[in-house]
Amino acid sequence: MMDSLRAVLVPVNAECREIELPIDEDGTCGEALRELLGEKVADVSGELPDKTLGDAVCVYVNAAGRSACPANRAIWGTQEMADEGRESPLTGQTVVAGEPADVLYGDIVIVGYDPYEGAECSLSDAECVDVKDLFSGRGGPYSGVSALGYIESTMQSSKRREQDEWNNESSQFDEIICYKKDEAALYNQCLEEERNDLYDDYWQNSYDDTEW
Repeated sequence: MMDSLRAVLVPVNAECREIELPIDEDGTCGEALRELLGEKVADVSGELPDKTLGDAVCVYVNAAGRSACPANRAIWGTQEMADEGRESPLTGQTVVAGEPADVLYGDIVIVGYDPYEGAECSLSDAECVDVKDLFSGRGGPYSGVSALGYIESTMQSSKRREQDEWNNESSQFDEIICYKKDEAALYNQCLEEERNDLYDDYWQNSYDDTEW
C-alpha cells in the first residue's frame, strides 16, 4: 500500500506545484488536507462548471469559502460551457463565454479519484498537466480577484444603464406632464375668454333693450 498520493497544490497568489499527501491509517488524506486547507474541507469538483478535469479528480477547498478565505483562482467561461448551458455558481445564470464562471477561495488541493474503487488516488502525469493548465494563464494567480472586479464592474455598469434608462423615461414623462399642463392651461384660457365674450354680449344686449 502506498504511503502518499501525488497531488497538486494551488496556493493563493502563487503558481501551482506538485505535492505528496501522506495517507492516513484509514486510507485517506484527510489529515494532510486539513493541515493545508483548514479544519473543514469540502470537495467542490462536482460543483465546478468547467469539466476539463473530468470525473477522475477531487478538488478540495476550505469549506468556509468566501467568508473565511481570500479569492484564489477564477474559472473562465468557454464556448463549450455556454453551448452546454452550464450554470455559473458565481452568477446563478448560464455561463457566458469569456466571462467569469466561478471563483474558488483559499488554497486548493487536487488529487486523483478512482470511481471504480470509490477512493482517492494519485494524479497521473496527464492529470497534473491539465490541473496546471486550468489554474495557470488567465486562470492563474490573482485571477480570482480579477474576476470579482470584473463582475463588480459589470454590475455597476448595469445599474448605471438602468438608472440612465429610468432618468430618460422620467424626463420623457415630465415632458408629457408639462405638455398636458400647458394644453390644459390654454384650454382653460380659451373657455375663460369665451365666457367673458358671452358675458359682455349679454350685458350689451340687456343695455340696448332697456327703456329709459
